[in-house]
Amino acid sequence: MKRVSITILLALLISAANPFQAHATFPSKSVVFWDLGQSDEKKDKELMKAYDLATQKEYGQALAIIEQKMQKSPKQASLYVMKGLILNETRMYMQAIRALNESQMMEARHPGVHYGFCEVYRNLGMADLSLQACRVAEEIHIHLPESHYEYAQILKATGDMKGANQSLATAAELDPNNAQYHHERGMNFYYLNQYDDAEKSFQKALTIDPTDVDSGYQLAYIYAARKKADLAKNQIEKILKIRKEHPKLESAKILMKYIENNALDKLPLEIIPHKYHVGRSKSLYKSGQYGLALIEIETAAKLKPNDLKVKEIQIGLTGFLLRVDKTEKVVKEMIALAGEDSVIAAKGYQELGDIEVVRGHLPLARSFYEKALKLSDPNGVARQTLDELPEKAGPSTGPLPEAEFFIEPSEALNRKGEIFAQYKMYKRAIAMYSLVLRIKPQHLPSMLNTATTYYNSTNYGKAISILERLLISHPQHDDIITHHILLAQAYVKSGNRGKGLKNIDIAIKLNPKVKDIIKANPEFEPLRNMDEYKNLIK
Repeated sequence: MKRVSITILLALLISAANPFQAHATFPSKSVVFWDLGQSDEKKDKELMKAYDLATQKEYGQALAIIEQKMQKSPKQASLYVMKGLILNETRMYMQAIRALNESQMMEARHPGVHYGFCEVYRNLGMADLSLQACRVAEEIHIHLPESHYEYAQILKATGDMKGANQSLATAAELDPNNAQYHHERGMNFYYLNQYDDAEKSFQKALTIDPTDVDSGYQLAYIYAARKKADLAKNQIEKILKIRKEHPKLESAKILMKYIENNALDKLPLEIIPHKYHVGRSKSLYKSGQYGLALIEIETAAKLKPNDLKVKEIQIGLTGFLLRVDKTEKVVKEMIALAGEDSVIAAKGYQELGDIEVVRGHLPLARSFYEKALKLSDPNGVARQTLDELPEKAGPSTGPLPEAEFFIEPSEALNRKGEIFAQYKMYKRAIAMYSLVLRIKPQHLPSMLNTATTYYNSTNYGKAISILERLLISHPQHDDIITHHILLAQAYVKSGNRGKGLKNIDIAIKLNPKVKDIIKANPEFEPLRNMDEYKNLIK
């Protein structure tokens, strides 16, 4: 008998135990609008055009129509609902909340209001607020399958699979031809080790949609893990005949190898709950759904509170999103669990130090960094941080404003780098920007911040190199005038006055009003007596 490789086994297990389903995008008209059967909204051609554009993901065009209509009808709740839902789809979550708040003041029972809050708060990683909004949406709008479905999504993310299945069952009664509801019920039954019910749900989904590869694969896997080889093989053959690209098709081929090699004993049947949520968190993170990833890892942590690996993932994610209060709580838990593990404890104290820098509490930050240094500092981060950390903040520096809220790791880490740079902790700032650029290589703010930080640390050569490369990759970005002025400064500081003058000339041609700024800039003092400079600023 051939042996199945560990690589194949791992690939199969990942696909089986960490399922990830994308939920529907823009909601139906019954959610977006208020009582279409009695209102005139369905007769509004512009409104319907905006809706159609939104469903086609042409969000900019849809929003433009909505904004125009809002000027004519500033008290029409549905306009604010649609604006909020569009902003949610474009990841402008705080603006979405403001729009939904406006609509709620106009029409508290509008179908889209609580539905919108449900989605937005879920996307922000705020499980409690999302649960509350989803529950209200379901209770008020009991006739809408979407409200039950969305409630099920947040219940599933928080580990309440029984509650999720109740809501999905209601959604399926209201919309019996939706295969996705049955598929997700099947996955939840599988999570609960209710395999007969899981099989029935997947079979129901396939009855509705025979091309549902996800349900077909999961049914085949359960058959195989329960040693029903013939049923599994038959199901896989059906899947492989479906002519469409799908990531599960490769998993199905691997599963077939297990059947052919009589290796079904190697297939685990039971899902380990905390690992399931860790897997979903990683999948969601990779797909850019950071808020949901945060909720899932928090669920994993609740299920297994003493798991250091889960704690580290949780700290990494909350840290990446600059959720300082959440991070602090988990870090302290990790330090308590670390016991005699000095490396883990040192990581914790280093993180606590960073948190206090973000808060502007520099003496407290210093005490944490010193603890980290005493315990373990294999990469020299604590030493480097202490060497750069000022005794107190200067007049132009300050902590992270409480109003700032991040959901994109690139934005959060860039902001963290800016805070380190404010304190002239240039090496740590550049390390933050480098981390951003690993996540998002073309993140313009971090590239510009890196150049600025090199300039401020007197490394003019590196600043020039980055700024010149950016002129090739981003020749027309929004801060291009500031870009040329900084590049001019760097050239002047490095002794190349000719290229400094060239960039001043470009900045002035882009906007003659910058002459006054350039005149007042002390960095250009070496140019004051040059005729070329005088001609440019006259």
